[in-house]
Amino acid sequence: MVIDANLLVVLVHEESRSQRVRNKFNEWIRDDVKIHAPNLVQYEVANALTRLVSANSFPQQQLAQAWILLNRLTITYHDLSEGTRIIEIALSLKRQSAYDASYIALAETLDAVLWTLDTPLYRNSLQYGFPVHLVE
Repeated sequence: MVIDANLLVVLVHEESRSQRVRNKFNEWIRDDVKIHAPNLVQYEVANALTRLVSANSFPQQQLAQAWILLNRLTITYHDLSEGTRIIEIALSLKRQSAYDASYIALAETLDAVLWTLDTPLYRNSLQYGFPVHLVE
C-alpha cells in the first residue's frame, strides 16, 4: 500500500480529517500492512509544513515533535525508478507536474493501491483505472 503526503501532513496537523487518517493508520498497523511511499513524500511533507508554519497555522516549536512522530512510522521509501511511466501517468491525468504520478507509478510497480485525501486526484484516477483510494 502506498500513501500520499497529505495523509502524513494531516496526521501531524490537526484538522477535520485527522481522526479518519489516524483510524486508517491504526487499522494498517493492526493488520500489519506494509506502507510504502516515494522518497518525494518527505520533501512534500516538509513543504506542506513550511507553508503551514508560514501561514501561522502550525506552531514552529512543534516541528521537531511532528518529525519524531513521522519517523516512528514504518514506511518503506522508494527511489525514482520508472521516470517514463511517471510522465505517461501525469500526461494521462492532464497534469503539468509529475508529483502525484510518482505515487501512482509506485503503486503500480508494487501492485498496490495509493491512499490519498486528494479528491480530484482520486476522481481523475478512476477515469483511467489507476489504483487510487480515498480516505473517507
